[in-house]
Amino acid sequence: MKKIVSLLLAASLCVFALVGCGGGSETASYNLNDIVAAVEKANPVSNPRDVDDNFIQLDMLLTPDNIEEYAGKVSNDQGNSALIVAIKVVEGKASAVEEELNAYKTSISTGGLYAEFADMEAMAADARIVVKGDYAVMVVANTEGADYAEIDTALDEALK
Repeated sequence: MKKIVSLLLAASLCVFALVGCGGGSETASYNLNDIVAAVEKANPVSNPRDVDDNFIQLDMLLTPDNIEEYAGKVSNDQGNSALIVAIKVVEGKASAVEEELNAYKTSISTGGLYAEFADMEAMAADARIVVKGDYAVMVVANTEGADYAEIDTALDEALK
């Protein structure tokens, strides 16, 4: 009888151990272009151009070794602040990328050089940076009436 109880206890412990190991380590996987498209519905990018390596490295000053892939759009209109960038970060580098995105946000929101760019700087000051697992998204609202509440909703939906 004691052997049966011991075997049952051991078996149940094994089952619980396997159940405990199975769940939480999975991270969500997202299509970067889908994220950009979902956010663009709430934050249209006028005269858009795709974010490229030069923009990532020279404008945003992001470290390429921390990035697996990215997608994004930025307005090609000088007076429009619209920007959407979705990044698949190298595992373990999310906080480094988030720091660099925050530094970029500061750089585009505190220039104060020209009065005609005041609207752009105001929108950039409220830019959204969302990090979820190995993904980071930065959104700057356009200067044509985009609403950050709608952008927040779009981000939440895209990163479910």
